[in-house]
Amino acid sequence: MTKLIGLTGGIATGKSVVSDYLQQQGVPIIDADLVTHQVEAKGTPGLQSLVTVFGAQILNADSSLDRHALGEIVFNDPAALKMLVRTIDPFIRDEIFHQLAANQSARLTVLDAPTLFENGYAHLVDEVVVVFCDPVTQLRRLMKRNKLSIVDANKRIQNQWPLQTKCDLADTIIYNSGTVSTTLTQVDRWLAKEMK
Repeated sequence: MTKLIGLTGGIATGKSVVSDYLQQQGVPIIDADLVTHQVEAKGTPGLQSLVTVFGAQILNADSSLDRHALGEIVFNDPAALKMLVRTIDPFIRDEIFHQLAANQSARLTVLDAPTLFENGYAHLVDEVVVVFCDPVTQLRRLMKRNKLSIVDANKRIQNQWPLQTKCDLADTIIYNSGTVSTTLTQVDRWLAKEMK
């Protein structure tokens, strides 16, 4: 039976760097963001549920999800964000369990989930690894990566739990304010311990 590791952090803290590296090392990854995209794809029951809640304004001309339009609604309204999570979460969980069942023979499987705590997935995992970076670095990375203003970047960061809270609940913390090689050395150390 596979050991399920929850990999999380804050937006733009470098979780993807760690996740991609683990995948290169042969560790199966269940990517919650990818799962979300799958269950919100054009023609899926998940997308239909979102349209029922938020209306056709969240659709592109080709009936696919307009993520920008949905983001404008939910990132400016905490109640709408809660409604989004409540609506799409059952579809996400089903797909996570489906992928987990397919990886039962692996020693470790990683659930890569930015909102592991916020969306109540932490109780599904055997261990939690948090990727941390200092707040100034996080803000700078997010603004650059998503081409956001400082106000919009801060809004997105504040929609997640504080990084320190996540670190307090973690079994392992990977520090990612420095170089990629420093980060990956920590990952190697952790992985060697897990694979013993």
